Amino acid sequence: MNVANIIEEGKLGGPQIRMVRVAAALAGRMDTLVVMPLANSKPFREACDALHVDYRALPLTRMTKEWRVALGYLFFSPFEVFQLARLVRRTKADLVHVSGGSWQVKGVIAARLARVPCVWHLNDTMMPGFIRKMFRMLSGSASGYIFASERTQAYYAGLVDACKPRFVVPAPVNTDEFDPALVYEGDEEFLQHWVGKIVVGVTANVNRVKGLETFVRVAGRLNARYGSENLVFACVGPVHANQRRYHEKLLALCGELGVTNVEFVGARSDVRPLLKRFDVYLCTSVAESSPISVWEAMAMAKPVVSTDVGDVPLYIKDGESGFVTEVGDDAALAQKVGLLIDDAGLRARFGNNARRTTVDKLDLAICADRHLAVYRALLGER
Repeated sequence: MNVANIIEEGKLGGPQIRMVRVAAALAGRMDTLVVMPLANSKPFREACDALHVDYRALPLTRMTKEWRVALGYLFFSPFEVFQLARLVRRTKADLVHVSGGSWQVKGVIAARLARVPCVWHLNDTMMPGFIRKMFRMLSGSASGYIFASERTQAYYAGLVDACKPRFVVPAPVNTDEFDPALVYEGDEEFLQHWVGKIVVGVTANVNRVKGLETFVRVAGRLNARYGSENLVFACVGPVHANQRRYHEKLLALCGELGVTNVEFVGARSDVRPLLKRFDVYLCTSVAESSPISVWEAMAMAKPVVSTDVGDVPLYIKDGESGFVTEVGDDAALAQKVGLLIDDAGLRARFGNNARRTTVDKLDLAICADRHLAVYRALLGER
């Protein structure tokens, strides 16, 4: 079986990580070609190289609010669709897997032109109205749909062809590689700086969807209770060029609240040395579907305090492996983090329960098998 997995966003994030990990896990049972944009995809390409995943980087434009790039998207998209269709035919793909969400339309159209079945992978719970309308018009072109979460399936319930196959497959985490029993090298300078402090952290690309204003406000509340000299609030992830203004607003909010212990660590090719050091993982997202970063924290036996987004409540049992609160409620989030700061035994118990959940339900081997089952179902294979 040959599958072309196409995405129009080159920046390395949850969908891209899932594509690479699943392709590597299925090597030997099927062949996957990952197709990505050339622009902004260097870490994505490096991830493919590290796991020996075959890929093609093409000059694909992306949908964006940046007007120059948006004009290029409108002008070049027809040529890019034909280029993708030629690639699908030339590589003799049996199936096209369109990753990245409902705005990823080029792969769907290319699959139709190439007369190859297509599965559309949806991984969001919040999209602008014009994207939803565009998706409604094109969704019937897919042979079936993968939803990254139950909540995503509910979000798109009225927009997909109810007669076509639908599958819920969560994002995977490799629990063999994300294992608190292992020793990880790197970032010694940060780790030394954090000695003797409680570290509340998150791994996330810096953008508005991650609700990092709430992260800063939680820091302000907890500093008032425990003292800023005893705490560190770490955000591990890149600040892309189109998010610099948002990052500046976060820094201004830190100044306004007198918060001096929020550290924007920047991008890491391996987050595990820092993630292992976290005492509490704090997710303040406004919207998610199946957040890999949260699953990675759980696999590392970290107690998680999260907003109620995506399928987080399905895997984090409130009061057993973490706490779940309403989106934007910094007072409730701070109160729950405080319970964990006060009780090392509770942190250990929640973390162990979280680790067990990822091994039983979210491990890469399980999710890769579910992807393969989807492909076989759509192609009529057993």
